[in-house]
Amino acid sequence: TKLILLDSLLQEIILVNIKLPMDPCIPIPIPDEQLEDLVEKAKDYALMHGICMRQKDKFDRDALHFAPFVLFPTPFPRDEYRKSVEIQTVLNELMHKVAHDYDFLKETLKHTIKVDEFTGRLWNIYETIMSEGGPTQVCCG
Repeated sequence: TKLILLDSLLQEIILVNIKLPMDPCIPIPIPDEQLEDLVEKAKDYALMHGICMRQKDKFDRDALHFAPFVLFPTPFPRDEYRKSVEIQTVLNELMHKVAHDYDFLKETLKHTIKVDEFTGRLWNIYETIMSEGGPTQVCCG
């Protein structure tokens, strides 16, 4: 039903003559029968390639659910992609430096760890590792 809603939304956008920034990769809308066939093939692919998970809140050893995935590719401008590739090394270096700066992380996250349970648990793990002498000093970067 989500895919049908998406298809309906795309049809509506096209009918209203809203100019999309780029043309879609495939002609939209596609016939319902073709869409249903494509959805079934995508589900089979996901199942055969391990793109499934169990629900945490309704755990059932015999039931798998598809991890979210995108059926149609999203067009992305080539120039913007190239820009992102060009700055990737700088971003990697920044992330590396932040990840290895205990004082900066502590100061930056001090309020977040109090209100966000997930971040708080990650911080507790980080603190435990640091109190035990820190992580193994193997660094690839």
